[in-house]
Amino acid sequence: MKGILFSFVLMALSLDGLSAQEFHFTLHAGPAYSWMSANKNTIKRFDTRFAFKAHLQAEYWFNPKMAFVGGLGFSLGQGGALEFKKGGDLLKEAELSEPIYHDLPAGTRIVYRMNYLDLPFGLKLRTNEFKGYRYHLVAPEVILSMRTKARGDIAASGLPFTKDEDLRGAMQFFVLFYGIYAGLEKTLSEDLSLVGGIRFSQSFTDITKDSGQYSDGSKENSKGILSSLDFRIGVIF
Repeated sequence: MKGILFSFVLMALSLDGLSAQEFHFTLHAGPAYSWMSANKNTIKRFDTRFAFKAHLQAEYWFNPKMAFVGGLGFSLGQGGALEFKKGGDLLKEAELSEPIYHDLPAGTRIVYRMNYLDLPFGLKLRTNEFKGYRYHLVAPEVILSMRTKARGDIAASGLPFTKDEDLRGAMQFFVLFYGIYAGLEKTLSEDLSLVGGIRFSQSFTDITKDSGQYSDGSKENSKGILSSLDFRIGVIF
């Protein structure tokens, strides 16, 4: 990934003199569907979550078709649900409401809900304008996200159902995501355009701390993966 980004930096510097520098901003928001999975077959994904995202993005156009983009935003209600085929202290570092939830049976289902502060950056490519429209693609995109909230529900056989448990202790604070975004722009004036599109993102660092322990004494060291499909609408100015 570092090699790819470095190559794009060199290309940008070589093309910088071809046209005047331009800055634009994009404000976009919209719903998203997110889900969680793991890299172990003892953990099963079984549900998706509705989420919401909003971002303000700065665009530095170093030629008419290519720009560096970076921004700031938030993701609310991200997460999903996992079923654990093996029981144990699955949320060891979390401050749970009762000690009984530190000894969960096999088949336990945990619903995760997280909020993140996002710092995305990447490369944006766009087509020429045709009848007031342009297509664009943001790729590669890397997002550094900081977890601001993590809550969850636990459904386990033989234990009372519990909602809105504090899971911050079991979730990583910093998470890196990669993304790809495809969109369509409609020019309204020289300085204003409507924009809409779809973006897929997925974590490539573990979103969980892997501090849990199964009942048989083995470590719960799976890699938690968070994926999201976002639907965006906004303005470019």
